[in-house]
Amino acid sequence: MSKASAPDPTGILTKFKAAPSELEALLADLPAGRLQAEAYPGGWTLAQVAHHIADGDDLWKACILAGLGGTAPVVGLEWYWSLPQDQWAQAWHYASRPIADSLALLRANRSIVTTVLAGTARWWERQVTIRSSRGELETTTLLEVVAGQADHAMQHVEEIRQALAPPAGDRAAGRASAR
Repeated sequence: MSKASAPDPTGILTKFKAAPSELEALLADLPAGRLQAEAYPGGWTLAQVAHHIADGDDLWKACILAGLGGTAPVVGLEWYWSLPQDQWAQAWHYASRPIADSLALLRANRSIVTTVLAGTARWWERQVTIRSSRGELETTTLLEVVAGQADHAMQHVEEIRQALAPPAGDRAAGRASAR
């Protein structure tokens, strides 16, 4: 990879840290009933997506911190990947948990991770080995893990943003009346 196209650790860490604020801005003033609306047709609710982001992030926080230990530790998430996401959502009570708790967890975890990484020289080069659901081992850099978590959260934030946007007809009517 050339230097010109090399990933920017500072930019990735900034994106990683932005997710809690983005998510809170979208969900903060929503009535409880609106949080139970589907984020996408036939899918999870807005609240369930927020819980998923926070819980997944909590799992990956341990992986990131383990990667700071010097050697490429083996982190096993096969227990998590052994069940479909919907089963974890049910087991972890996504439908009934307070949204504020998950938003606070996400904010705290992202703050801790960014603080620790920012204080660690060349953190982006550190490695961790991840055991797949089939027992296979894959070694990756912390930069790739953090970038993956940043992208994961922001993809769901965008999903929520789109779910909250007025229907296309309403947007067009709003523009026409504003003229």
